[in-house]
Amino acid sequence: MKETAIWQVAVLDDHPLIGKAIQYRLAQEPELELVGTFAQRQQLMSFLQQNSVDVLVLDYMLGEEDLDGLQMVKQLRLRYPDLKILVSSSMEKPAIVQLLLKAGVHGFIGKSEEQEVLVTAIHQVCRNKRFLTSEMLLEMDKFQESDREMHDYLMPRELGDELKLLLRDLSPREIEVIRCYLDGLSITQIAVKYARSRKTISGQKQTALRKLGLRSDLELFKYKDHFSGVLHH
Repeated sequence: MKETAIWQVAVLDDHPLIGKAIQYRLAQEPELELVGTFAQRQQLMSFLQQNSVDVLVLDYMLGEEDLDGLQMVKQLRLRYPDLKILVSSSMEKPAIVQLLLKAGVHGFIGKSEEQEVLVTAIHQVCRNKRFLTSEMLLEMDKFQESDREMHDYLMPRELGDELKLLLRDLSPREIEVIRCYLDGLSITQIAVKYARSRKTISGQKQTALRKLGLRSDLELFKYKDHFSGVLHH
């Protein structure tokens, strides 16, 4: 253990070289101590039950069998509200960053950034400051501006009635899948719940999205409240 360390840092990333690179770099930071690098969610969860961690550097895209980044963040925020989360991802999209910030992350850094930027980000998040690069802040400003311009077009007042019409095209099983997905279950968890294959559940979700005129999970979660109201009606 470092005698000078103030903050404990953990890393969850399924690429082993990422963890090794961070381990090497943080060894040079007297105030930061890397207390664990993990490739799987369950390993991290077991560690968090027994150990104190100040900041988690979380890979947004884990293996197929694991939770996606957004669900992982929500789970961590629920169980460990004091844990600060810095998301690291190759998916450097403002829409994803906005969703993650709403879910409670303290910062976002793209994997294209230099390692020194990551160290700066960890220091900032440790000090309870939000971290986004100036480039990402600019991208998010542009995204929010276009989002506002499209809002009236995408969200007419009679959306509820339109949704009811669209939902008529969905099979009962497709409605089940969408309802569970919006409630926070992963594809794997839904497959277990209904004793179907992961491939079947994934296919039903994609078919439902297509029938609803949505192009991605992001669009589905963006209008979660509207869909939830109709699906649980």
